[in-house]
Amino acid sequence: MPVSDYYELLVFEDGKKINVSRTVDTGVNNQIHWHPYAEILLSLSDRNAATVNFNGYELRINDMMIIYPGELHSVQSSGDDSWLIIQFPMELLSTIGELSALVSGFPRRHCIRYDPVRFSSGHMVMTVKEIAELYFSRQPFRETKMYACMLNFFAELGEYWENAEENEHTKSTGKEQESLKLMAEACLYIKNNCAQHLTLDSVARHMGISKSHFSHLFKRYTNMTFIDYLTIERIRRAESISLDLSRQITEVAFEAGFSSISTFNRAFRKVKGVSPTEFREKMVN
Repeated sequence: MPVSDYYELLVFEDGKKINVSRTVDTGVNNQIHWHPYAEILLSLSDRNAATVNFNGYELRINDMMIIYPGELHSVQSSGDDSWLIIQFPMELLSTIGELSALVSGFPRRHCIRYDPVRFSSGHMVMTVKEIAELYFSRQPFRETKMYACMLNFFAELGEYWENAEENEHTKSTGKEQESLKLMAEACLYIKNNCAQHLTLDSVARHMGISKSHFSHLFKRYTNMTFIDYLTIERIRRAESISLDLSRQITEVAFEAGFSSISTFNRAFRKVKGVSPTEFREKMVN
């Protein structure tokens, strides 16, 4: 089955940038799907489950999942009102350098286990619930307040993950710590420069290590080859550019870093399951 068959069309209320739901849509409950938006899933039950890129997670009360745009995932509900689901475009974070680095530096982390001992864990749960309360309220400036809560959530999440990394680092060697930091920096460098002519050799030189060592570390820490990762970053850039209807598809391809329209079309269809033109039509419609 082509990836396009798993596509879920999301509709946002009155041009808002954030969606909030207390239930899983019956059409996608326990069904693999994807969409070009990010999601925060807060489990309100001990019997919920989710998958991301075919990795399964059993969730308890106050456990959370972060789903990144374009990831194949499924959500299994144990009953009514067993989830809080927040959907939003990743562009809300990309304009802030620190948050953009956070998203690029921790692409493999999806599940956040609730830890009552850690203050930040409970506060993140409260922030998600506050976003939901604002969404369903009629407070003045509720949208602005939701955006503020969203930024606060990801700032806390960044600190939470940094602390988790520090705890993991104390159990690992100094070499492992250095490699992890190096790969996080490499991922951010690729994201910020994906429209340029990047090669495995040039990025390895930029990071100050040999081509073969960089290739080995990169595959180990991202679970992808350099070319696959670069292509996905370029596709993500192309998704954003293509929403500007004044741009021709050829312009989108070159501004995203592709050397030819045929290469762009082939890569886009391979990653998204649809052509760039079909993707644009789905988004506009």
